[in-house]
Formats: sequence, C-alpha cells, structure tokens
Amino acid sequence: MASGNCNLYEGSWLFDDSYPIYEASNCPFIDPAFDCLKNGRTDKDYLKYRWKPSKCDLPRFDGRDFLERQRGKNILFVGDSLSKNMWQSLTCMLHSAVPESAYNLKQEGDLSDFSFLEFGVSVKWLKNNFLVDEVQEQIGRVLKLDSITTGDQWAGNHMLIFNSYLWWLHQGQPRGWDYFQVGNTTVKDMDILEAYQIALTTWSRWIDGHIDPLSTQVFFQGISAAHFNGQDWNETSEKTCKGQTQPVLGSVYPGPSIPAEGILSNVLSMMEKPAKLLDVTLLTQLRKDGHPSIYTGQAESTDDCSHWCLAGVPDTCNELLYTTLLKINPNRTSRDAPAPSPQPAAPPAPSPPPAAPPAPSPPPAAPPALSPPPAAPPALSPPPAAWPPSHPPPAAGPPSSPPAPEAPPALSPPPAAWPPSSPPPPEAPPASSPPPPGSWPPPSPPAPEAPPASSPPPPGSWPPPSPPAPEAPPASSPPPPGSWPPQPWSPVAPSPWAPASPPSSPGGNSAGHAVSPAHVGYVLVKFAAVLLVILLL
Repeated sequence: MASGNCNLYEGSWLFDDSYPIYEASNCPFIDPAFDCLKNGRTDKDYLKYRWKPSKCDLPRFDGRDFLERQRGKNILFVGDSLSKNMWQSLTCMLHSAVPESAYNLKQEGDLSDFSFLEFGVSVKWLKNNFLVDEVQEQIGRVLKLDSITTGDQWAGNHMLIFNSYLWWLHQGQPRGWDYFQVGNTTVKDMDILEAYQIALTTWSRWIDGHIDPLSTQVFFQGISAAHFNGQDWNETSEKTCKGQTQPVLGSVYPGPSIPAEGILSNVLSMMEKPAKLLDVTLLTQLRKDGHPSIYTGQAESTDDCSHWCLAGVPDTCNELLYTTLLKINPNRTSRDAPAPSPQPAAPPAPSPPPAAPPAPSPPPAAPPALSPPPAAPPALSPPPAAWPPSHPPPAAGPPSSPPAPEAPPALSPPPAAWPPSSPPPPEAPPASSPPPPGSWPPPSPPAPEAPPASSPPPPGSWPPPSPPAPEAPPASSPPPPGSWPPQPWSPVAPSPWAPASPPSSPGGNSAGHAVSPAHVGYVLVKFAAVLLVILLL
C-alpha cells in the first residue's frame, strides 16, 4: 500500500503474471486502434508488467470500490487522443469489475459519455487538443492562446482530468494551427514552448477563477513519452518502436528529458487552486514496448509510437489516479460500499431519539381564596391606643341591630375632655357651651353655622345628611392597622375624637350597612352623658 511519504512516480516495472486486470476483448466499446491483440500483435508479455514505486506498493485497482466512491458523480477527461486513451482504459477497468451492470455509451460531437446506470456514474471524454480556443477564420486556423470560451463544458463536473501536449510538440504530426493570436496580435509562427506556456497559463487562470476545489477535483495528466528514436534508449538507430517487447529495465531512462515537463510543473505550482499532477513521464519513458506500432488496424505503413495498447500502460495511469483518491480520502463514502476501509473513521453517533414533547403546562393555579372579612372583634375588646386608657369601654350592645334610637335633644356636643372627672365650674360657657344652670326650659340653640364642605355635619342633626364619600387615604399612608372601631355608615355624624374608620371595602353598598353593636353603645353613652349634664344643671 502506498504510504503518505512515498513518491508514486519514482520506481520501475516488474513482471507480474496476475496482470492485466481485464481483457480488451471484454470491452466491445474500445477504440479498435488500441486493441493491439485484435489487430494481430502476437507477443503478450507487454500485458504482464505492473508499476512498482521504489518505497511502497500500489493498491490493486478495485473497480467496484471506485464506482462506489464516485456514486452519483460526473468524471470528465479533457484533452487530446492520449486523454482518450486513458478514458477508454478507465471505462474498461470499471466495466470488467461490474460486467453485469448496465451501461450506456453515447457520443455527441466532441463529447463521449460512458454511464454506469446502477451507480449513477458518468465517465466522459471531451476532445480538446490545446485547451485554448481554436477557431477557423478567413486567414486559416487561429490558435488563440489567451482565450477559453468553451469552459462551460468543464464546469459542473466532480472530477476533471486535463491533458495537452501531443499536438504541441510531438514529432511526426501535422500542426493543428496556421496562426497564433495573443490579444490583438496575430503571428504566423512563434516559439512552440512559449506558446505552450501561454496556453497553459490561460488554462490555469480559468481553473482558478471558475472551479471550486471543495466540489471539483482537478488533475492534470502529465506528459506521456513517445518512442520514435531508438537512440534514446541506446538500442538502435531506427526511428520506430516496432518490434519492442520489453520495457527499459531499472528506474532511469537514458534518453533526454522532455522540455515541456518544466513548463507544466512551473504553471501548476503558480496556481491558486493547484491541480494534482499525474506525473507519468518517467513510467511512460520506460515503456518503449507498450505502443501499438503497426498493430493499429490500419495500413502497415502506420507506426504509432505515441498511443498505448489496451490493456496496457494507461491502466497504470488510472491505478495512480485511484491511489491518489485513496490518499485524499482513505475512507469509503458510499452507503453501499461492500467493506469498510482499513482504518474507517468512527461512524457518527446515532442521532438521539427526539426528546419527548414538553408536558403541557398545568392550568394556572386557582387564585388564592379571598381572605375572609376580618371577624368582628368581640364587643368588649379594648379600644385602640388613641382611646383614653382610663375610660372604661362602652357596654356592648345587643347582638342584633336594634331599631334606630330616637334623636337626642339638640344640644351642643360635650367638651373635648370626656368623661369629665368632676362637674365643670359654673362659669358662663362659651357660645357653644350649654346654657347657664337654672334656665328652664333651655332655649333653643342657635342654628349652627353651615360647616365647611370638609367638616362633618353637626352632631344631633336629623335626619342626617348622606355621609360624604370617604377620602382616599394618601398612597403612601395606608390606614393604620388595628384602628378601632371601624366606622360604618351611620345616621349620626362621627365624633370628632373618634378614630378615623378605614375606607369601606370595595364593592360595598354604603346604603345597606347594618348598625354595629359598637355604634349602639356609643349612642347610649352619649345619651347618658346628656342626661347627666341636664341633671347637674
């Protein structure tokens, strides 16, 4: 298994009889030019080699696992015919893993789409030799190195694998352009490596500006080696790969490096959202035996030393793609994966059952019962502190309300000190005092002056006027607790020295108050006092 610090692209080819992992004859949709066995190639050892990195092993390709990981996703190869080579390799590898799974292959213009219906996976190839715009104008084919107007076909895919090289620098191919254009400048010719760098830079800026790496993975298929010059591998001076049946042994290619490698590496390193490079240059350089050569199904004069037989080298490119995906996300993500990965992430804790709905709020507690009216104090309870302590309490009246007493004679109220400890001296009383002793019958008292609006009616007036509404006590001074006796409505005006009574209870009917026993006692005491005064006179 590949480790995290292993360079997958440094290694060598080892003979392995368990390869290939599929038979091209089981892929009826394969391009005939890539099916070398069908086209008459008789040696088969080229099918038996696998790539072995120097410090690790590649995991064996698991087509079903690949499909499970990509379930419901779109994979798009964009590039030249070497990109098509890798695309067809991947479709064969996947189909051989699930041979009974239905698929659909369709082609519309430059787009070929191979869909695995059971998994909802679409593996597509879009032909685009240069990645930048190639347009037909009156002067001929113009390659616009700084323009990409077809990028909308790239957007919306979950994985993009780009490739462009063969049509730029590969020998033996006709040029794909007549003019280069950068901005408003059009030239007939320019340095090919410079043109290649401008085009790749344009592509990289498009990726940076249009692709979200959180939703789309971007790869670039590295430059694939061609084998037209035998001197590169120190074997022959012929300009062909014909008759080659074994790879170059070891991990070093004796031929020259490919100049475009450095350009590609530099452009990728400058990207804000770097694409992952599938650096297949060395492993393809070592496989001089893997090309179709004359086994393309075409005329014998054709010698294809650029593309690859299938099965063959492109399968290793897809194994490296698969390994890279495993390194990025080693844990399976599909709900239908047949087995867990070696170190699966801890499954998320199951969601707790929904909490029971809160119990309905209890009905509001009944308001506390109104406090019962204070029980009438016993008739003989002591008067409050304001009452003269030396004076005995008045006698209690009968328990039931007696009939209203007769009105006492209209006499002036007794003096403030009451009851007197001794009879008052026979001095001429003030105007408000009773008549001097000896006068009989007593004169009628003068009509009392109209009391002020706030004064209580004079005692003894009959019938009594309706009592004024009690003044509301100040908000900050509630009636003192314990004031006694309470002052119900009475036809007799309250005594000026009697303590103030609390306001009537809310909702009470002043006209319907019963005469309390205390009031009856008060009237009797006053009546007795008047009689005593008369007798003394």
